[in-house]
Amino acid sequence: MIVGQTNAWLKFLMRFLLGPAAFAVICLLPVGELPRSGQLALATFVWALLWWITQPVPWGIAVLLPLIIFPAFGVMNIAATASLYGQSIFFWVWGLALLGYAMQKHGLGKRFAIGLLSVRGIATTTHRLLFFYMLTTCILSIFITDSAVVAMMIPIGISIVSYVRNLAGTSESNGCSSLAKFIALGTLYGAMAGGFGTIAGAPPNAVAATLLENLTGETISWFRWMKLGVPLGVFLVVIYYFLLKYFFPPELTNIPGGQEFIRNEAKKLGKMNQGEKNVLCIFVAMVLLFTAPSIAPFLLGSQSPITLSLRQALSIWTVPPIILFMLFALPKDIKKGEFTLMWRDVVEHTPWNVMLLLTGAVAMTEAMSRFGFVDFAKGGLAGFGITSFTLPIIAAFAGGVMTQLASGTATTALLANLFIPVAVNIGFNAASIAVLLSNVAIGIVLPWGGAPAAVAFASGEIDIKDMIRVGLLAEVILVVTVALVHLLVAPVF
Repeated sequence: MIVGQTNAWLKFLMRFLLGPAAFAVICLLPVGELPRSGQLALATFVWALLWWITQPVPWGIAVLLPLIIFPAFGVMNIAATASLYGQSIFFWVWGLALLGYAMQKHGLGKRFAIGLLSVRGIATTTHRLLFFYMLTTCILSIFITDSAVVAMMIPIGISIVSYVRNLAGTSESNGCSSLAKFIALGTLYGAMAGGFGTIAGAPPNAVAATLLENLTGETISWFRWMKLGVPLGVFLVVIYYFLLKYFFPPELTNIPGGQEFIRNEAKKLGKMNQGEKNVLCIFVAMVLLFTAPSIAPFLLGSQSPITLSLRQALSIWTVPPIILFMLFALPKDIKKGEFTLMWRDVVEHTPWNVMLLLTGAVAMTEAMSRFGFVDFAKGGLAGFGITSFTLPIIAAFAGGVMTQLASGTATTALLANLFIPVAVNIGFNAASIAVLLSNVAIGIVLPWGGAPAAVAFASGEIDIKDMIRVGLLAEVILVVTVALVHLLVAPVF
């Protein structure tokens, strides 16, 4: 017992001290033309990054390091440091995360999924059912963050596995393991691919869009992101379907009564309740608000007063606060004083840790940019002779490797500060590089690679060996595909 506690303490201390040790080393290293304030900002970011990887403290606590270090070392006073955390991404994640939870709470997400799977002919064979299951997951993830989609779809997938097991007359322990593994990884890969579709699809997307705007002043519209993200996501769903079909061929080909099973699941849902109607209304409003500034020029002309007003009033960053307001303003049962969401839902289901991570990552990268790190890094990368041909390849592989070690948010934050200025310097499309980095910033190899991977692994239907074995090949496919796509489309994106 004592030996075990001692070992645990030693491991904790090693993880805890790794961050401050790296901070000290970077502060002592000669860094050429990088100003002292920039060196301290970089050292603080690396300290936080190592703590995000090893997690001796929660992510949300690690992001508070600048509030301690910057005033202590004279980088910025406490008021100026605190102002770094006033990032619009905080409310972006808050609004979309609570909308995803509202869809789960009131059952609208499950109704969407069951409705798509109820289309005639889909549930008659396992191959057809599995493909449309992945496609359904992908479609939902276009508008809802991938973590929420995986959480919504896994229970549906497990019920499908249980149904097929019953048909095959097998037990949980020796049943249709290939089908179960297909479902677990198919949910993860489908959600990941759908996350490419819009800025709302995954947290790294918002980070990339924010840093692009901070570094270049350029804003990516909702439709501009979609016209590249949606085709890329659908293409990867098809590729990943065949990949999983090769590794985990289902034991049953035909599903007797499969269509009836899906229909019975739909019947269990009954009529839409008031909560579902409210969430559907909010969801439709979100889509309209996101797309209105892009649609208005085609309908009313680019110089129409309405078009100009929409562009000014409906930045993509203003939509999530509107969603938040609607979630708490639309009543579910006015007599009981119940609304679509209540404050207890905020307390229990807001991803505070992730929200602070995203906000802190953007805050620290903004500090590094302000104190000369971007110019310093740009000069260093210039020595490698990066060209318009090699930039997307290097960026994609760097992102793919780093995401296995750090969160997608941290990866996007760090690499965007490195590669977006390089893209501007060599004349490559900076928006394409920003989107590229968010595309590869999704951990699918390791169970701890991110919330979607963790939820898929926690289903208990995939072991770590198979997750890593298939995930490595899936990651290579992702990195190569993304690099080639952006290399080809960057001139016209």
